[in-house]
Amino acid sequence: MNTKNIIQFDNNKNIKFSTTSAWVDSIFLSNGKTEKKHSAVIGLKNIASNTHIIHPLSQFITDNWKNKEYNTQRKHSNNTVQFLNYLVENRKTLNITLLSDLKIKHGTQYLNNLSSSGVRRDTVKDVERTLTLFYFWLVSINVIDSFSKNSFEKKESHFGLYIESPFKPMYPSREAKEIEHTLPVNYIPLLLEVAISVAKPIALGIYFQIFGGLRVSEVINLKRVQVARRMKEGDYILKLQNQNFRTDLKEHSSVKKERSQRVLEINGWGHSLFRDHIKLYRTKDGTNALFVNRDGKAMSQRSYRQYFEKVKDHFIRLLENHGDSEQKLIAKHLRYMKWSTHIGRGTFTNIIAEDAENPYEIAHLRGDSSIDSSLTYIVSTERIHKKIEDKFSNLHEKYLPRLISRKE
Repeated sequence: MNTKNIIQFDNNKNIKFSTTSAWVDSIFLSNGKTEKKHSAVIGLKNIASNTHIIHPLSQFITDNWKNKEYNTQRKHSNNTVQFLNYLVENRKTLNITLLSDLKIKHGTQYLNNLSSSGVRRDTVKDVERTLTLFYFWLVSINVIDSFSKNSFEKKESHFGLYIESPFKPMYPSREAKEIEHTLPVNYIPLLLEVAISVAKPIALGIYFQIFGGLRVSEVINLKRVQVARRMKEGDYILKLQNQNFRTDLKEHSSVKKERSQRVLEINGWGHSLFRDHIKLYRTKDGTNALFVNRDGKAMSQRSYRQYFEKVKDHFIRLLENHGDSEQKLIAKHLRYMKWSTHIGRGTFTNIIAEDAENPYEIAHLRGDSSIDSSLTYIVSTERIHKKIEDKFSNLHEKYLPRLISRKE
């Protein structure tokens, strides 16, 4: 059998992948005797005749869970079968005719599809573990050669050696209220682009939130003179203090913790945004606030959130109307979930957590501990900064070749 053609995704709607059971001989080394064992296998089901045949892909289950209980085998078989049926049903959209056409992005798209359809976070992660092993197995038996075993990183945990997932899905929220806390990294430049286009008064604020972890109340409490830049890296150092600019309003947007907060400068985006912002917006109420409403007064938290909702709506509609299949799934997920300005702080935490070596580095960058007591982490900040800038360098070319070249 040619392993390249182990599956051909044809148009026979009467045939579906399914999990079935079989009794196989197990050899017990202690006495040399064999015993029948109930095992789960991958089969092809003819819906019209309600008959099954065992598919060669059952070897995947055998190779990985031969000595496990039936329910464990059945779980992984179900995960694999559902993925295979998804590939069959979407073969034209995914541009896949043979299993050898399989790409890592197809796995990510499937996991995103599960997330956007309301599947629980733990279930999505469980399916991801199965797919990771399935992809690795397919590479091992030379079904796939578009990527190699080097695409899979083996890591050590308390439970032993495991293969890290090559997929980058958006997981459902853990929260009962279905609140989204993070945005995928590769969508950040596009979000900034939308902010510049439809809500320029807060575009700089969104940047501060995503690359500095600021809360909305901290953004609108900034004065123009409280923004400084470090000479070497060009990062911003913001002096966060309670100002209470709008005494005419009932709301009081306070800074949770007064501090000096560092905002990372990435690919010149922050500099371009700040330079453009201070030219366009200046208060008329004597507060010298950095963020200003259309009347020239210091911006309220309510106004900031209204601007953000505009950004959010345009961003989702852009993905829905002009995105590819994966982007449409992301849009569906973001339309379903609750998310607002705090997603900036959550996304910042997620970005730095990928490159931080311990919780103290994360706390330092988030402003959860004072700068004075965290001087030992300044060096690690430079290391993390470099990794983050490298991560965004190709996205800069793709989304924002000239961040604010358009002038109104």
